[in-house]
Amino acid sequence: MALTLCLVTIGLTAAATRGLLFALIALGAAVFLVVLGVIGRERTAMLTMMAAFATAPMYKGLAPSPSSAITPTDLLFGLSVMLLLPSLLRHKVNLPLGYVLGVSLILITGTLSTAFSPDPLVSALQFVQWLVVLVGLVTLVAIWAPKWKAVDLLVWSYVVGQMASVAYSPLDGGIADRRIGLSHHPNAFGEAGVMTFALAMYLWRRHDAVWYRVLVAGAAGAGAVSAVTSGSRAATVVIAGLVLMVPIVERSAIRGFLLAIGGAVFVFSLPLLVDSTGDTSALSRLAGSADSLVADRARLDAQDLGISLFLQHPIAGNGFADAIYVHNVVLGVLASVGVIGFLGYLMVLFVLARPLFGHHPNRRLGYVVWAFIAITPTVPGLEDRTLWVPMSLTILLAIQSRLGSTSPDTTTTESS
Repeated sequence: MALTLCLVTIGLTAAATRGLLFALIALGAAVFLVVLGVIGRERTAMLTMMAAFATAPMYKGLAPSPSSAITPTDLLFGLSVMLLLPSLLRHKVNLPLGYVLGVSLILITGTLSTAFSPDPLVSALQFVQWLVVLVGLVTLVAIWAPKWKAVDLLVWSYVVGQMASVAYSPLDGGIADRRIGLSHHPNAFGEAGVMTFALAMYLWRRHDAVWYRVLVAGAAGAGAVSAVTSGSRAATVVIAGLVLMVPIVERSAIRGFLLAIGGAVFVFSLPLLVDSTGDTSALSRLAGSADSLVADRARLDAQDLGISLFLQHPIAGNGFADAIYVHNVVLGVLASVGVIGFLGYLMVLFVLARPLFGHHPNRRLGYVVWAFIAITPTVPGLEDRTLWVPMSLTILLAIQSRLGSTSPDTTTTESS
């Protein structure tokens, strides 16, 4: 052990003499080793996982380039896996059959479509990145099986990350006067706002203390601000749709009545809100600003491309080389893996979405899945970490609901 520490110290010292960047990396590594030695492997893994969730809302904005295949969020997840590996090897997991079948269909069709793709190398790289989140990240959470108190910490980490991005947004310079926060694009900022709002809907019922509810309301407000100031019409509409789901999910006529009143107030105040938010906000773009008309034309062109790709090979798909240009995850899946693979994708989403309408005490985490389903037809990027990182937690609901577990602090491993 002493020899290892000595060698590490020598290596870090040598790295620190090679410039500012290497010095910062060496300092970060040294701090990490000190934390690891003081609090232990599992607690360090939890802190690293929290950091990964906190950076997920702006993962491309923190990367050297938005086109980088590997981001700081990915590195943090990789480090978390290495720290958790001894524990993961001791755990068992029984993934829902629907999820396994769905992923199997995607693997088969994705492999075949990539093999016969006009650009198999690019297709393979895109396919692997999708599998990292669709299979790797979700399975990691399922095997790790954190208790729900740990899940709450991860959720709050994501929310705090987006709140920091919102706090920075007045200084970001924006793109065409649309805010981007710490992310790389206004739409990505809006996506993170949607997921933050959905996570706040879950957090709201975790505690009933006044101070806690104020914090959660602030998180929900940050999500809404992200959507409006980003200029993302889809994000704004999805947040409104999540609110409309409340009386159905809560099965409450009183909440439905209060919601209807709130909706009426919102409709009557909409013209004033549009006038006061500027020409590039989401509300103004919903009203039909010139900027929104240009975006609509680009989306229609991307949609035509996706339909054309799908019709070329509707059964097994064309591979993933052109999926990002479709600017619609749903159509991108259809074009990439065809009808058969798309059926598998629907099976995965069904397994993750169904628990929201069940009886698990933490079923409101399922709002995240419905937010994902609603926002993805308007965004590119099958492997979007901003969306998939919070989505990965919902596999715990799917597993516990299937096993009949209703304990809010039972892990999936213990349940199985």
